[in-house]
Amino acid sequence: MSRMSRTDPSLTASPPPLRVPSWALPGGPVEHATDAVFFAGAALTSLGTLMRSEPLWAGARRRRLTLKCASAAVRLAGRAEDESALPDAWYLRGRAD
Repeated sequence: MSRMSRTDPSLTASPPPLRVPSWALPGGPVEHATDAVFFAGAALTSLGTLMRSEPLWAGARRRRLTLKCASAAVRLAGRAEDESALPDAWYLRGRAD
């Protein structure tokens, strides 16, 4: 079996970023709410397709989103930990916490 290393091209090569199709980009200022919704939907679809392609950075992005969600949940629970303190609060918790 061969061992994968950091220089393995399969680990460093990332697919080219997907782009929003040109027909889905506004040609100027958006004046109507329906047009804004259409363009936002096109952008979100492109972002969803990019995330489903599993680029190398997807794991880091998921961890970052998880931390942001945990921070929001902590604030809703009335606690004071922010995003920088949450990992410490988790790893340094006691058995009964």
